[in-house]
Amino acid sequence: MAKTQLGHNTGLEILANIMRHCDAKTNRHILGGLQKDLPQVVSELRRHILLFDDLAYADGRGLQRLLKIIRIRDLAISLQGAPAVVLKNIAANMSQRALNDLKDEITRLGKAREQEVDAARDRIMAVVAELIKGKELFINRPSDDLVY
Repeated sequence: MAKTQLGHNTGLEILANIMRHCDAKTNRHILGGLQKDLPQVVSELRRHILLFDDLAYADGRGLQRLLKIIRIRDLAISLQGAPAVVLKNIAANMSQRALNDLKDEITRLGKAREQEVDAARDRIMAVVAELIKGKELFINRPSDDLVY
């Protein structure tokens, strides 16, 4: 993409809609590619799409609901390379027993390939999207006026 702006909201909305249907790796690639030349576009796109890292800003009750639905294996794989704030929010919303089970699963699984991590995150984010749609989970990023 040249150094042109995605001039109006419709262009951003179209790109955001496309990105909602992409996998995590593709979205990271798109955002990374735009970041250098168009950081303001990246900022706007982040307001319109949901990424795994947004779990750092999930409400406690919604996150607890999510943790009851998803497989511990997917969670263990998805947390590899995740930002500390995501780990902290998830751990804060787990019982000590569940947290110990998660640690055991992480140890048992070992290092996963990037493709496995992305696939696990995609499965989790599909559940997150359903919970958000059903108003059972909310994402409230500190820099946003938007709440999902």
